[in-house]
Amino acid sequence: MRSLLSAPVAVILAAGLIVTAFAPLTGQAQEDDYFFANQSFEERWERTDRPVLEGQVDRTWMWGPAPNTDSLLEEYADSPDGIRQVQYFDKSRMEINDPTADTGELWQVTNGLLVVEMVEGRIQIGDDEFDDSIEPANIPIAGDINVIPGMTYAKIDELDLRLESAREEGTLINEAVREDEIVVDEQYDEYGVTAMYEVEIEGVNNTVASPFWGFMNDDGLVYEDGDYFTDDLFLNPFYATGYPITEAYWATVLVGDDPTDVLWQCFERRCLTYTPDNPDGWQVESGNVGLHYYLWRYGDQGHATQDIHVGLYAPGDAGQQGWEFGCEDSLVTVDTTIHQQVTVENEVRAALQKMFSYDHPELSNLFEGQPIFVHSVGVSEGVAQIWLVGNPGIAGVCDDPRFVEQINATAMQFDEVNHVVIYLNGEEYELGQMGE
Repeated sequence: MRSLLSAPVAVILAAGLIVTAFAPLTGQAQEDDYFFANQSFEERWERTDRPVLEGQVDRTWMWGPAPNTDSLLEEYADSPDGIRQVQYFDKSRMEINDPTADTGELWQVTNGLLVVEMVEGRIQIGDDEFDDSIEPANIPIAGDINVIPGMTYAKIDELDLRLESAREEGTLINEAVREDEIVVDEQYDEYGVTAMYEVEIEGVNNTVASPFWGFMNDDGLVYEDGDYFTDDLFLNPFYATGYPITEAYWATVLVGDDPTDVLWQCFERRCLTYTPDNPDGWQVESGNVGLHYYLWRYGDQGHATQDIHVGLYAPGDAGQQGWEFGCEDSLVTVDTTIHQQVTVENEVRAALQKMFSYDHPELSNLFEGQPIFVHSVGVSEGVAQIWLVGNPGIAGVCDDPRFVEQINATAMQFDEVNHVVIYLNGEEYELGQMGE
C-alpha cells in the first residue's frame, strides 16, 4: 500500500484531462464504528428499528440495533465483477446484487436465503451456483448459542423436517421435536397456537403458524423520510422472512440458563420464535440468523482486516489540516480498516464503499447519505477505472472537486494505482461538468 505524501501525482479524470494534485500531508485517525454500508441499507433498517432504538416503541428488533460488520464484498457470479456488497446484522444480511437497480424499489435490497444455506450446508455464490464445501450449521436456532445439542439448523436436514406435510389451516399445533423424532405433547394446547396460512408454490408447501402470520402482517410505528407514522411493518409479508421451509414446532430451550417453552418455524431467510411468557412486543422474535450465519461461514474469528485510509475534507480550512483544494477546503485522510481483500480491484472497491458511508465527527464527506454505489473497478497498467452509479450529491461548484479528490485520495493509496478514471452512470466524469 502506498503512503500518500506531499509529492505531486497525475490524476486522469476523463478522456484527455489530466489534473496534477498533491496528496494530503496529514492523517487523522478515529476509532471505527460499523457504519451503514450505504443509504439503502440504512433506510431498510431505520423503517422498523429506529423507533425501537430511540425508545419510541417497545417491540422486537427486525434487523438488530446496528450493523454487526463493515461493508463486505462476497462472491456472487451474477453481480458486476462477480462481487456483491453485503452487510451483516443480528437478524439477517442485507445485499445489493445489482447496483443499477432503482433505489426506490423494495427488492433493490435483499436479505439472503441464509437459513436455506445453513440447513443444506452450501453457500450460494450465484443465481445457480453453490459452494458445497461446508457442512450444515450445528448452531441452535433458538436459545443460548453455546448450548448444543438443541434444535439446530443441521437437525432440520438430518430429520428431513422440510419434507413434512403441511398442516391443515386451523390445526392446533402441539407437536415438538425431541431428540430425533416429532412427538405430540398436549401441554402446549393451552397456548392455542394454530396453523393459519398455507403457502403452496413450487418447492414449498408449509403452513405458517398463527403467531408468525400475525407478526408478518402486523402494523406499528415506522420511520421514513424523517417522520414517524403507523403503517405495515413489512410492505410484503414475505420480504424479510422468505417462504416457510418447515412447519412450526415446540421446543424447550435454555434462555439465560432457564428452560423456556418456545415455538419455532424456519423460513428461507429467517427463523421466527414465539415465547408465550415474554412481554407484549417480544413474544414473536426473529432469530439471530445473521449472527449464526456469519459465525458458520467465517468462524468465530471473522474476517481478517487490513489498514487503509479514506479521503474526507475540512470545508474552508484553507490547508491547515491537509492539502488545500477547491473552495479553500483541506483534503484529510482518516485511518480505518476494511476486510482483507485478495485483488487490488476489490481493495479499491472496498475502500471506496467504506469512504462513501464514513461518518466523521469533525470532517465532511460529500457522499455520506447519498445513493451512490460502486458498480465495478478495473485496474490495468497503473490506471484504475472506477464505475459508479447513483447520485453523488453534487449540489454546487465546490462539491465538484470534493467528489473527485475524495475518490482520488481513497483509490490512489494502493501501489498498483497511479491514475484514476471515473465513470458516473456510464459516462466518463470531467471536472467541472457538474455543480456549475
